[in-house]
Amino acid sequence: MSTTGYINISLELFGGLLSLIFILSLSLGSLKKERLERLYIRVLSINTILLFSDAAAWIFKGHPDRFSFWMVRIANFLVFTFGYILLAVFTDYLVCFVSGKGAGISRAPSRLMWWLALSAIVLVVISQYNHMYYLIDSHNVYHRQRWFWISQIYGIICMLINGAILARYRKYLSGKELAGLAAYILMPVIAMLVQMLIYGIAVLYIATTVSALCIYISIQVEQSRKFSQEELELEKSRTAIMLSQIHPHFLYNSLSVIKGLCQTDPRQAELAVDHFSGFLRGNLDSLTAGSPIPFSQELSHTRHYLELEQMRFGHRLNVIYDTPVTDFLIPPLTLQPIVENAVRHGIVKCEEGGTLTVATALTSDAYTVTVTDDGVGFDPSGPLQDGKKHIGIQNVRKRLQAQCSASLTIRSVRGCGTTAMITLPRKAGEK
Repeated sequence: MSTTGYINISLELFGGLLSLIFILSLSLGSLKKERLERLYIRVLSINTILLFSDAAAWIFKGHPDRFSFWMVRIANFLVFTFGYILLAVFTDYLVCFVSGKGAGISRAPSRLMWWLALSAIVLVVISQYNHMYYLIDSHNVYHRQRWFWISQIYGIICMLINGAILARYRKYLSGKELAGLAAYILMPVIAMLVQMLIYGIAVLYIATTVSALCIYISIQVEQSRKFSQEELELEKSRTAIMLSQIHPHFLYNSLSVIKGLCQTDPRQAELAVDHFSGFLRGNLDSLTAGSPIPFSQELSHTRHYLELEQMRFGHRLNVIYDTPVTDFLIPPLTLQPIVENAVRHGIVKCEEGGTLTVATALTSDAYTVTVTDDGVGFDPSGPLQDGKKHIGIQNVRKRLQAQCSASLTIRSVRGCGTTAMITLPRKAGEK
């Protein structure tokens, strides 16, 4: 084997191993993958197959044994076939990426690319019989044939289509994103032209590997930015909810209750002070809780709030706890805002008051927390007509989804009451 052959094999094996490392890095990063990330992993996977196949074609070239005979033919067939598949999968990735930036792009370019790829693969299959692209001689050596350039023209046309997509929607992309995607188009085209002019140099799939890594860097930078932004939004959400729970009216009403009890029932006043301090401590602790907390802790915080409200409203507020299941995690300040909504906007608006029930349950795949009241209810399809902003429930729903992939559903009927249910999926292995 020539020195060029050894260089080609070394570069392609190195590129294949590098691609595998990046595939493992992305695959182990998180269990839940977005479609864009799954497509990028496919791009890297196909590129890895191409690199190892081309390296195998070089390794077994010129060896007369039966195993090498088949390896050279299979490897070269895979190189041609997966080369076209790679172009089609990259177009899927490009269309998905641009679509995620708010551009109104259709699936037509992807469908066109797959049709081109399939027609090109058909010609590769035909070439196995008429040798229009390449011939493997009796010495097991690969030789280009007179129509080889057609196989490369297919690739260049596909790259030009991808380039047209990128040019058409460039205004939706940042400079780094545009540079990374453009590199994946331009570098393989240049490498393809070099291979057509200089026989024996295998630089095409090394070029696709390097350009794929450029995209990887862009993706990681974008993901880090999105992660930081989500963390900031969650922090703002926690702060906003905490501040909403310590509004002046609640402080005034709670302190008024405590003042009255000091004169009529000092022992009850002492208990009220304990609940009041426990409620404030729970709110303050939530600011430093960057991850879900035990449900029992969130329930304790909610009990402090309800005890204070029961002291204030007396027999008008009846509370029932049905919580046999407490051994699970929940984001802080998620149950208490829902309970407060039920008290303030449901039960106390009824002259005779009502009953609030907090219940937990365990299903085959989730934990559920249900808050039910028999208050005035409301129309879930329209906004509350009380002139107030109701951002608490929105923040609760966002944090449930972001931290636990959980959901919040609310059902209500005017005059009958409201039911709010939190559904937290169970993780694999949880009992």
